[in-house]
Amino acid sequence: MAPSSNPHPWRRTALLFVGHMINDGFASVFAPLLPFLIDRLNLSLALAGLLGTIRILANSLLQPSLGHLVDRVQRPELVVAGPFMTVVAMSLIGRVSGFIPLLVVMLLAGIGTALFHPAAAALVTAQPTRRRGTLMAFFSSGGTLGGAIAPVAIIAFVGRFSLDRTPWLIGPGLLILVAFALLLHRNLPPRVRAAVERVPRLRELPSRLVLLWFVIVLSSTCSTAFSTFLAVLVAERGASALVGGLAITAFLVAGAAAGFVAGHLSDRFGRKWTIITSLVLATPFYILFLYGPISAALPFIAAAGVFGLSSIPVGVVAAQECLPGRTGLVSGLVMGLAWGVGGAALTPIGWLGDRHGLIPVMAFVAFLPLVAAALMALYHEPKSLSSQASPATSSDGDRSPA
Repeated sequence: MAPSSNPHPWRRTALLFVGHMINDGFASVFAPLLPFLIDRLNLSLALAGLLGTIRILANSLLQPSLGHLVDRVQRPELVVAGPFMTVVAMSLIGRVSGFIPLLVVMLLAGIGTALFHPAAAALVTAQPTRRRGTLMAFFSSGGTLGGAIAPVAIIAFVGRFSLDRTPWLIGPGLLILVAFALLLHRNLPPRVRAAVERVPRLRELPSRLVLLWFVIVLSSTCSTAFSTFLAVLVAERGASALVGGLAITAFLVAGAAAGFVAGHLSDRFGRKWTIITSLVLATPFYILFLYGPISAALPFIAAAGVFGLSSIPVGVVAAQECLPGRTGLVSGLVMGLAWGVGGAALTPIGWLGDRHGLIPVMAFVAFLPLVAAALMALYHEPKSLSSQASPATSSDGDRSPA
């Protein structure tokens, strides 16, 4: 069946939510399996951090150029090709026999994620709507939810079938992707090629976008470090691998739910203060997780996820509003390159953890959201853009008063 001439943005975003959940869910099996991989392959924390860094850098360095390609050629097939690579690569993680094969798996998964994110983010905001923040938060929560479900699911799977059986996950993952691709084809927006001939140079980017990029780098460094090393932190405090998986799930599920709320609030009250509030409130709960009673670790890390992750979709929309018409490029810059720079910090964090203890090092990392909030206070929010539809023309059916 041919694509609809005027597909509803909420239907398309719901499908992209599923694609995001599958892609990021499979990409997230590395962190909960990290204690097993460290034991099997005799990895140091520095090498473990390097593996996470390689996947994130492969993802981040490619995203801006792929986002530019999305703006130019409008190829929605990338939305399916990316998760295909991620599903196949990460399903092989249990059969790797050494550091180099594991490095290849992480590299392929990073490329797959780089293919998916800018193309999907561009489709989310492809039609005018007054609820860009809410739509982007809904889409973003799919990835966070996938990353939240994956730790418990993969630990249960490995406990039942063993680490060597992870390739069995390829079949179910690809079946879901086929259904996703067929349904998405019927809900694609009209194809409009962007009239852009080159990628803007750094000095040509709006100053507010550059400032926002640094805010996202600092915030993502903290949240990526915690999500990567959560299972190890929990194990260091004497809890089981299952509790480590539950900690990752609590962190990400809470963040997904809070991101949806934050997106809605930012549509009503502005992006700037929504981001500042969430960042300021994140640090206390990271510290409580690290030094509070272990019996309260799950509630503390869930609260940290609420505030530490809720600014992500708001930041993406704010960045898109800084450079209208370049959603693919901007999404690649803030969902890819900024997160990649933050992910690059995993290696030095792991190296410092080997020498000084992971908990003291992560306590320092926990203060990065406060630095990001201070930078965000300098951000000047742009006025309403024409890309945000008026009530009379909004394609999502809103009838809110002007």
